[in-house]
Amino acid sequence: MNADRIVELVRRVTTFTLKNHEERDPWEKSVALSGILAWNDPEAVESAQGWMDRAVATQNDDGNLNYADTYDAPPGHIKTFTPTAPLTSSLALPLLRYYQRSGNARYLEAAELQMQALMNTPRTTSGGFWSRGEGPELWIDMVYLMTPFMVLYGQIKDDPSYIDEAVRQHRVAVERLVDPFTGLSRHAWCEVPNHYPQSTFWARGNGWLIAVTVDLLEMMGPHAGRDFIAETGLRTIHKMAELQDRSGYFRHVLDGPGSKKEASATLIYAYAVAKAVRLGLLEDSYMESAWRAFEVVAGSVTEAGMVPGVAVPPGGPGVPFGWTPFGQGFFLLAAHELSGRAVEV
Repeated sequence: MNADRIVELVRRVTTFTLKNHEERDPWEKSVALSGILAWNDPEAVESAQGWMDRAVATQNDDGNLNYADTYDAPPGHIKTFTPTAPLTSSLALPLLRYYQRSGNARYLEAAELQMQALMNTPRTTSGGFWSRGEGPELWIDMVYLMTPFMVLYGQIKDDPSYIDEAVRQHRVAVERLVDPFTGLSRHAWCEVPNHYPQSTFWARGNGWLIAVTVDLLEMMGPHAGRDFIAETGLRTIHKMAELQDRSGYFRHVLDGPGSKKEASATLIYAYAVAKAVRLGLLEDSYMESAWRAFEVVAGSVTEAGMVPGVAVPPGGPGVPFGWTPFGQGFFLLAAHELSGRAVEV
């Protein structure tokens, strides 16, 4: 795909994303914000800043950004969902990016309150933050949604204890959720009673894992936990590559031949692989599969800029497909990573 085509698609996807910004499940905007910031279009960055201002304006007394109350979950493996701070921390990463750009002290104060909420979250016996109030429970999603914020916060505050905690949370989740035989992650684990309420190898769940692998390795610098993060994340990438459909898509259940092809996991794979190659973590030969993943989803983008074919939260088998802000965001992130290798026209 040539560079001009990527830029044109990014323009359409960005426009659609900014026009469709209702406040349902506001955590979903976190990836969209990261994608917009990556492309650094001044008008889009300024427009999306209104989302951040709204998140700060609606921050709860307990410190959670744009917090949601308990709600009945859509079809999936849970009936109710009471958000905890690992979920709302997702908005704090782009919040800190805006703080770095603007120096707005209000943003840093809001991030400090969010960090307090995160550190006060109940923990499993192994120290993992509960992923929902109905816990004790760990979800692979939360590793992506909270740990990059912890690393950046620790860097800004010059306090490595937050980076250490991010690595700890990553390790606890991986050791509990990643299958030792395949290297693939399950979605959720419940401590009491000890079971996996959603035990399939969910594509986007594995996407969260490989995306946070490359993001943490890029962000955190030297750390004793780097090897664990790299080894486990790259093993998941290698296994996902074996399961990629010839079309370029990944199926919603990775090893389910009858499962639907799913766009967000496919985009996350394209993003993570392209970044891993750039960071020298993977051989350049992996770029072929990254391009196939991106291009097949790019072919589905509507004229208005909607990225369809995304399994909506909570993401387990049986959920409907549509579009989501994080699906839009991962299109932007994948496009940005791949754009440096696009053919110029």
